[in-house]
Amino acid sequence: MPDIRELRLFDSCVTLGRIVRAGTPESLLAENILAVMDHYDIAEALVHENEARLVRPRSWGNQRLLREIRGMSRLHPEWVLEPPKRPDRKAAAAMVEDMLDAGVRAARLMMGVAPPLIWLWDELLGALEEHRVPCFLDFTPDNYRPPFGATHAVPDATALNNLRDCCLAHPQLPMILSHASGGLGLAFPTLPLIFRVPNLHLDITNILDYGRNVCREAGASRLFFATGMPYYDPAILVSNIQYDPFLGPDEKRRVCGDNLRGLLAAVR
Repeated sequence: MPDIRELRLFDSCVTLGRIVRAGTPESLLAENILAVMDHYDIAEALVHENEARLVRPRSWGNQRLLREIRGMSRLHPEWVLEPPKRPDRKAAAAMVEDMLDAGVRAARLMMGVAPPLIWLWDELLGALEEHRVPCFLDFTPDNYRPPFGATHAVPDATALNNLRDCCLAHPQLPMILSHASGGLGLAFPTLPLIFRVPNLHLDITNILDYGRNVCREAGASRLFFATGMPYYDPAILVSNIQYDPFLGPDEKRRVCGDNLRGLLAAVR
């Protein structure tokens, strides 16, 4: 088994900011996130701000994220986006240009709030596709109900069918189903859709066995390491990927971070 530090873990699902409900794990804040990452041997993390997922305009939380992680090179900012209400390609393009100008190379798309209807998302997805921005698909249906801010959700067959149209309409746009399990498994069409849509991927948060099947059947390039911190304890995800008896060293390195590093490097 490889040394965990050799895998250079790159966590693709981390929420920064104060968690407001009782009983959650400790909030991840700028002053403690690096210590938590060191404890679990996580080398880098893609982080989004909790405020951006809970409060409109989402730009408030996105800008707050930049202030919070300034100078922290191990943290990579991810902006939370939703489509413009009006059909406006210029507004969608400006949203993406602002993100790139701020040094942000990944987006978190709130498809649980704004469902993946091609007519609704087309302008924004087109602007993101032009720059090859990797998009993490957040299917949490309503962040104003408990558990507030949690990233887990299970897109049903209807949502996946609509997502298929979005993926096929923008084939050069990398899309990653993020934390697409609430503990009860994934909808049956998930893996069949991954087979049919080359630009759709999945992170491993809360789907360890399912993730192994995806890796074996669809290839290691379709899977991304993620913990869902602070809502999930990273220990089980870290240890499972390190000691997985079915994945070879090269596959583990790709899942653990090289897949994500490659997508971020390809942003133009």
